[in-house]
Amino acid sequence: MTRVLALIVVALPGLALAQQAPPPPQLTLYKNVGSAACTDDATVWVDPDARVYYLKGEGSFGKTRRGGYNCRKHADAAGYRAFAVARRR
Repeated sequence: MTRVLALIVVALPGLALAQQAPPPPQLTLYKNVGSAACTDDATVWVDPDARVYYLKGEGSFGKTRRGGYNCRKHADAAGYRAFAVARRR
């Protein structure tokens, strides 16, 4: 019985450390394409609810209920995934 309790005590600190991962960087959502100012990058439509982004030409580009424009590299850095890639998983 003592061994079981010792294992639980040892395992709990490891769980607490795993839950303290830093949050991904915040992503600003712009209301129009020009505001995003992506000079050397593609402008994407970011859907924060689904945590995906859409490229220009995809059906939901600029059309989801919530969302905004930003640069693709910023969306990638914040942990968002391209819709086409996310759909395959």
